[in-house]
Amino acid sequence: MGDLEVPRIFQCIPEIDFDSGYRYFLRNMDNYKRALLAILKSVKSKLPILYSMESTREYEGLPVISRTLQIMFSNIGAKGLSHKTYQLEAALLNYDMAFQNTLEDYIISLEDFTKNLEELLKKLELNKDIMKETKLSFLNYDFTKTKESIKLSSDLLERKTV
Repeated sequence: MGDLEVPRIFQCIPEIDFDSGYRYFLRNMDNYKRALLAILKSVKSKLPILYSMESTREYEGLPVISRTLQIMFSNIGAKGLSHKTYQLEAALLNYDMAFQNTLEDYIISLEDFTKNLEELLKKLELNKDIMKETKLSFLNYDFTKTKESIKLSSDLLERKTV
């Protein structure tokens, strides 16, 4: 992908400032793609927890979740979502009366973000690249060192028992 082509692809996800995130990952597109995939997985895993918190009004783990997401959003260039996450945590800590509405708005923002990010990752064809790399690395793995270490450890165990 050329440098001019990538920012056009990122226009489908207005929450991300491509230049900021790309610069954070030292202009390495492979690492940036992996970070985008990681945040997608992280947000998708945290959404059910946030739904549960919204329905039960129990917010015990919310500060940890919000700090994690805030850092991740900041790293990939999603400054707006990072700020929303900070506002959510501040509303919780300040016992804000409108906290429930803030949480609902935040969840909606995360849902929109995940939809847009999934679309972006499909366009970037990230999964094909990762699967190709994992296949190649597994097929090229040298098991001789593993076998040697197993033999050495079994010899040590025999010596200890005798």
